[in-house]
Amino acid sequence: MSGFSHGEVYNPVGSAKNPKEACDCPKVFIAPPHYIQGPNVMASLGRYSSKLLSSKKVGVLIPEFLKGLFGATIEKSLKEADIEAKWEIFPGIPSVKEIERIVAAWKDEGLDAVLAVGGGSCNDCGKGVAFKLKIHCVVVSTQCATDAPCSALSIIYTPEGAYEGGWTYPQSPVLVVVDTDVILNAPSRSLVSGFGDALSTYYEARTCWENPKALSMCEARPTATAYAIGEKSAQMLYENAEKAMRALSKPEDPAAKKAKTDEAESDREALEMVVEANTLLSGIGFESGGLAASHAVAQALSWVPSVHHKHLHGEMVSMGLITMLCMEDTAGLKGRKEELQKVGEFLVKVGLPVTWTQIHFDPEDKSSVDTFLDVAMKQWFAHNEPFTVTKDIIMEAFKSANDFGQSLVAKHGDAPYQKIHGGK
Repeated sequence: MSGFSHGEVYNPVGSAKNPKEACDCPKVFIAPPHYIQGPNVMASLGRYSSKLLSSKKVGVLIPEFLKGLFGATIEKSLKEADIEAKWEIFPGIPSVKEIERIVAAWKDEGLDAVLAVGGGSCNDCGKGVAFKLKIHCVVVSTQCATDAPCSALSIIYTPEGAYEGGWTYPQSPVLVVVDTDVILNAPSRSLVSGFGDALSTYYEARTCWENPKALSMCEARPTATAYAIGEKSAQMLYENAEKAMRALSKPEDPAAKKAKTDEAESDREALEMVVEANTLLSGIGFESGGLAASHAVAQALSWVPSVHHKHLHGEMVSMGLITMLCMEDTAGLKGRKEELQKVGEFLVKVGLPVTWTQIHFDPEDKSSVDTFLDVAMKQWFAHNEPFTVTKDIIMEAFKSANDFGQSLVAKHGDAPYQKIHGGK
């Protein structure tokens, strides 16, 4: 554990260990003080670090293959800003052992910031290192698969890659930089996975907002601001996701490029919108707005080996979201049936999983089913729902989600899913 608890600060009596207890705690909103997004912004990383943080010496944590791609750009930018850099290669798993290794390497270097360059795992490791060294954390996100970059949270794994738990921090990263030229050239699957995570933000925040006993990930009451941000995140995805996906398909023929100039500009702006939704809006929305059954189901799926080894977080959240809406519809919550249809059609259209087959969940594997239900029930935010959540309720909703997903695939086909997953 990081040793920090939001609950001890904001809500020492009714902490997340039992969100059903009466909660007389404040509303809390946390967010990064600086978020910078746009084409080629990585080339200005040195200027941002110097002007905003007064950095003189930083530690750069980066996977080896990304150092090969972007190391020269980052090094040039830091040198131009008179910032000295110490580099460490991130091997791939944000474990306590890895955090301790990097802390030991950097503790006597006099660093004033950690620059974590990469996807969510590298970002999470960098947050842990910065916290232990008591210095600034700068996240440079090279993927758009989750809303992790903006959060004051790290997901920690064992050195072997098994989920171990979450570390929470007093504040979000001081600076988040997202270069959309990098995102444009990243695998499309990571962007689409981010759609699942970001879309769920609104629906879970609403559940927490409507339930007076629910707690946000700050272990406090959600703010109206976070709820509104979550709603805006969903709106931006509904309006821009398909056009953004077109931006990832670049025609090779110069004549075709010229003919599609206006459309390409529109698609690129759509990409900027969904990147912001996936990263900034969803990151703030989930943390200060709250999670519910959707992410409980997603976390539980990550413990099922057949799912864990084949799917990204946002793909698991896709199944979690339709499961949660089925659950809430059965419980009689207003408007869920109509929203389920809208959400489901969006997920199918962009290629996210909506059936057990697509998420590689085997209902005949009793061990996997038992693990899934046990883990789902242990997620405290599963109980942010305004009704008692049981294993039977989760399983029935999960079955209903699969049936609903199958009906959507029968109606619309699964071409977008197959395009992303290649028939796997």
